Amino acid sequence: MGLSAHSDRASSWRSYKISMKIQCVTLRQTALALISVIALFPVSLRAAEESIAGKKPIQIYLLSGQSNMTGRGIFGDLNKPAAEQKATLVRFIMEPQNVEKYKFLYKDVEKKGLSWTIRDDVFITLGDWPHEGQKDQGKHGGLGPFYGGFRNKGFGPEIGIGHALGNFHDEPVLLVKVAFGANNLAVNFRPPSSGGTLGDKYPLVGKAVKEAIEHLPEIIPGYQKENGYEIVGFFWNQGEHDCTPEFSAEYEQNLANLIQDLRKEFNAPSMKVVIATTGFGGRDPKDAKTAATPKGYENQLKVIAAQLALPARPEFKGAAATVETRDFWRAPEHFGSNGGGDVHWNSNGESYWLIGEAMGHSMVELHKSSKK
Repeated sequence: MGLSAHSDRASSWRSYKISMKIQCVTLRQTALALISVIALFPVSLRAAEESIAGKKPIQIYLLSGQSNMTGRGIFGDLNKPAAEQKATLVRFIMEPQNVEKYKFLYKDVEKKGLSWTIRDDVFITLGDWPHEGQKDQGKHGGLGPFYGGFRNKGFGPEIGIGHALGNFHDEPVLLVKVAFGANNLAVNFRPPSSGGTLGDKYPLVGKAVKEAIEHLPEIIPGYQKENGYEIVGFFWNQGEHDCTPEFSAEYEQNLANLIQDLRKEFNAPSMKVVIATTGFGGRDPKDAKTAATPKGYENQLKVIAAQLALPARPEFKGAAATVETRDFWRAPEHFGSNGGGDVHWNSNGESYWLIGEAMGHSMVELHKSSKK
C-alpha cells in the first residue's frame, strides 16, 4: 500500500472524528437548550397564573346596621397580661384552649412586641369621602384594628367577617362598612318598597358603596379598571331600635324589602345575605337591679323571630342565612364589662369577635352551597 493511500485514510479518519465531535456538540447544545426551556416553563406558567390572579374582580361586601355593627368591642393590649384584661379580645384569644387557633390575629414585631395583623388581601372602607388618612384613625386600608366605634378604637363584626372571607376568596375582598347608631329599620333605614317616607339612612348606604367603587384605586393597591368588581354579599346587624310593638310587627317585611331594593340598586340580584339576631342579653336576660325579665323583651323576641324567619322566604332560598347570637352573650358578673351596657354586649371583645366570626363563616357556607 502506497504512502498516498495511508495519507488518504488518515485524512478520512480525522474528518470522521471531527464530524462526530461536531454532532456531539450540537446534540449537547440542543439538549441543554431543551433543558433550559423545560426549566423555564414552570416560571412562565407561574407568571401567567400571577397575571391572571392580578386581574380577578374585587369581591365587595356591604356591612350595615346600627351601633352593634359600628362596634363597641374592646381589643385590649397584646403586650400586657391577658388575664387582667377582662371583657377584651386579648383575654379570649390568649386563653390556653384558644392560643393556637387565633395566632393569625397578631404578629411579633421585632423590638416592638406583639401587634395586630393587618391583612393585605382584605380591605375596608367606612365611606364618608374624602378621606384624610389620619394615623390609626383613617377611613380605609387593609383590614385591621381601628375601624369600629369609640372614636375608631373599638371594633365590630368586621374583624371576624373579614378574616373568614379573606381565607375563603382567592380574589381581593373589600368590606364597605356603613352603620349608624340608634337607628331603626322602620323609619331610618326604611327602603322604597316598604312605602311611606324613605328612610334618611337608606340613600347613605347606597352612596357609601358607589363611592367605594369610585375610589377603588385608592383603597386597593394595584387596582386597575380592568380588574372589575362584584357586589356579592350583605351583612346586617341591627334591630335594637325596632324592639317596639309597632316596629317589630313589620320588621321581617321591611328587612326583606331592604335586601331586594339594595339588590336592585346595585344590580346584584344574587347578592347573598347574612343577618345577626338581636341577641344581647342572651337566652334568659335579667334586669341587673330587679332580676326580672327586661321590660319590652317580648318585642325583642319578635324581632329575633323575624330575623330567623327571613332565610326561609322563597325569594331568599339558598342565598340568606341568620346567625344566632344569643349564645355569644357573656354575663358581666362572670366576664367583666367595659361599659356600653347590655345593648352593646358590655363592649366585650369576645362577643363581638364571635358574632363576626360566625357571620363570616355563614357567608362562606352560602357561597360553597351555591357552587354544589
